[in-house]
Amino acid sequence: MSRLYILVIPRNSVWFLLAALGIVVLLSMYHHYPFGLYALSLVHQEVIYDIMLDPGHGGIDSGAVGAGDIYEKHYVLDIALQMAELLEAEGLRVGLTRDTDRDVSHLVSEGTRHRRDLLGRFKLMNQAHLGMSVHANAAKDAGESGAIVFYMKDRYAGQIYAQLVLEELEKVQVLNEAAPIPRSTLLLLKARPPVVLVEIGFMSNPTDLAKLGDPQFRTAVARALCQGILNYWEWASGEQSETSP
Repeated sequence: MSRLYILVIPRNSVWFLLAALGIVVLLSMYHHYPFGLYALSLVHQEVIYDIMLDPGHGGIDSGAVGAGDIYEKHYVLDIALQMAELLEAEGLRVGLTRDTDRDVSHLVSEGTRHRRDLLGRFKLMNQAHLGMSVHANAAKDAGESGAIVFYMKDRYAGQIYAQLVLEELEKVQVLNEAAPIPRSTLLLLKARPPVVLVEIGFMSNPTDLAKLGDPQFRTAVARALCQGILNYWEWASGEQSETSP
């Protein structure tokens, strides 16, 4: 005859067991999402901007380097500053992760400088309804050229956003990829709002590098990216009005 065993858990141990279970769950997911990211995601952050613009790199981090020691960080900052001015003229509240030649590693206290910089940008992205990170690429193959737009994998709004941005960007720059690329490993894409990461071109490609060095081209890119943002803003507003009771 089998025996029935009943496990009795003292009331004061319940919370301890729940906490232990939570730690086990976090450990099982650690390879997908670092603890620092979880911590920042759990912290309440007030949304104070319509759009957060992130000019990649800055300060000690030059980003991609073109022939003649030309740095990505300078070009993308110029584009982002122009975008901020254009979007503010359209009535949007615009935030910038940086508006000078610096990084944002000071916003997070733990980890390497590079890791703190990424988490600082992630933290700022969560203060907006929408985000965009602007970069310039580099590759071993100097023949690689053109723009790429990344979005968070399996996020419908992010895919729509990326597509609208790509359609406008294609009007001023050749594309390296004909469609937006889904990614699940780029940290900024994991932020709460829809975020896209845009690679304007390849600084390792002579033609793209010459374009990036042209102020008129950078202005054209800034306008195209802004139009993509405005197109998504209009689409998202329409979606919300259709689902409202």
